[in-house]
Amino acid sequence: MQSTQENPKAFKNLISAETVQKLAFALKKADANFNTLAFLKVIPKLQPFELKARVQLISSHMNSFLPKDYLKALKILMLAVKNTEFKGFDLWPVCDWIENQGLKHEVQSLEALKILTVKFTAEFAVRPFLIQNPKLAFQFLKNQTNSKNVHVRRWASEGTRPRLPWAQKLKKSIVDPKPGLEILEQLKFDPELYVRKSVANHLNDISKDHPGLVVQTLKAWKTECPQRSLSHLKWIQSHGLRTLIKNGDPSALEFLGYGAKPRVQISSFSINKQNYKLGDDLNFELSLKSESLKVQNLVLDYLISYRKANGQLSVKVYKLKNLKLEPGETIEIEKTHRLRKVTTRTFYSGLHQIALQVNGKQFQALHWRLKV
Repeated sequence: MQSTQENPKAFKNLISAETVQKLAFALKKADANFNTLAFLKVIPKLQPFELKARVQLISSHMNSFLPKDYLKALKILMLAVKNTEFKGFDLWPVCDWIENQGLKHEVQSLEALKILTVKFTAEFAVRPFLIQNPKLAFQFLKNQTNSKNVHVRRWASEGTRPRLPWAQKLKKSIVDPKPGLEILEQLKFDPELYVRKSVANHLNDISKDHPGLVVQTLKAWKTECPQRSLSHLKWIQSHGLRTLIKNGDPSALEFLGYGAKPRVQISSFSINKQNYKLGDDLNFELSLKSESLKVQNLVLDYLISYRKANGQLSVKVYKLKNLKLEPGETIEIEKTHRLRKVTTRTFYSGLHQIALQVNGKQFQALHWRLKV
């Protein structure tokens, strides 16, 4: 295993010895009795762990140095945050501590997370409160949609996403997303892109389980959208429906003005070679010709089928481009796909596949080999 020194840019190093030192300094400033030297002894224990495990280690370690009375401990922590420049990822252990220790004091904990989310997102920390007492927590977050602070408004949307990455799934919201939709209703015309991105991601989460509801919701928003917000809503529509578009959902395609049955011909589809290794670029090109007598709005994707450990293929859809194709028009398209190591995928040697997709309809496919 590489040491931290050998790989200083590793994601896990967002939580580091410096994080512990900053936290110790802030807590000492808030509480003169805080044992800084003893607290710093956790630093050597961080090395073997990845990012979230480091957060949890520091959070758990804090219990030995804070008052047993939760509200007294919380007061010290919030004073530490207020009186120092402690912010960003360094605050994640503080959020995690509240997430794990504060469930018996919901209101005080939620108020604290509201303050912390301005300095570092509390989207993960709010999840246990939504699970334990959804009525209280959803209402609390709904009340934040009127906040003047963009980070707080975004927290209301992001924290309630049914399938938020890196976080516990909100199983009740997956079954019934209406509490979250009530929050989105208050944010659908928000002037800040930061908030609108979260609204779109929240809708995209819902679309994986309730596609019709998302399309229906966006149709309703469109009818009541003020002129000044039309471009903002259009962005939310395209991003909120992105999974449905990739899946070729007819209602989503129709709503965004894409035909479910594109009339196109694809020719000269080719890749630059047949055998690749990690680190190579897979270059492909094609010709796309309209066979329609009308203008066509098209969304082009490409699908790569990756080899899994069991030999089966797993399909990943990648965005290519959106375009308007005139009757009989032909365009040439080139694209480079980099075969790079990523933390979210394990590559395996063997036969792979690349295919084209237009308005959700799959066209020609080519095979290629990867050697790991």
